Amino acid sequence: MEVLTEVEIDGINLKLVQGDITRYPAKAIVNAANKRLEHGGGVAYAIAKACAGDAGKYTEISKKAMREQFGRDYIDHGEVVVTPAMNLEERGIKYVFHTVGPVCSGMWNDELKEKLFRAFLGPLKKAEEMMLDSIAFPAVSAGIYGCELEKVVETFFEAVKSFKGSNLKEVALVIYDRESADRAFAVLKKLV
Repeated sequence: MEVLTEVEIDGINLKLVQGDITRYPAKAIVNAANKRLEHGGGVAYAIAKACAGDAGKYTEISKKAMREQFGRDYIDHGEVVVTPAMNLEERGIKYVFHTVGPVCSGMWNDELKEKLFRAFLGPLKKAEEMMLDSIAFPAVSAGIYGCELEKVVETFFEAVKSFKGSNLKEVALVIYDRESADRAFAVLKKLV
């Protein structure tokens, strides 16, 4: 786990971190989920497996929580399902916030940007509502959903910059591999 950069934005300490999000000690970590919360691959699978030891078991817990919190079997962009962090609580993580980003498949337009913006803003608002002081995000939609990492980082930064709250003090973007983290660092350096 390595903090590549930190910047202050309206009372929030924004960090870019290279490492494993399941090991980042934020009160909530964000899962880049699909709309039905089927944690079959990527960061969703890694988080589910780390939380319950069995990704299938955590998928069932997530789906049950979704039905309880939303009364349906899917969530839209900007909606957040909250589940317990289970095994990750020993690392200081209390909750997993499931959010859905857009499928870009290499494309980018205003509609995709708006969906991704909501996917970042929803968990920020939920953290504030739950009076949490820290949250960590993966690069939502940058993996198999095919959004360009640079656009994801720009949108993440815009969402954090537009967010208004008083409880949230730390927001981290945690990127697993070094090459992608270095690319994200280059984008953030241009923005601040």
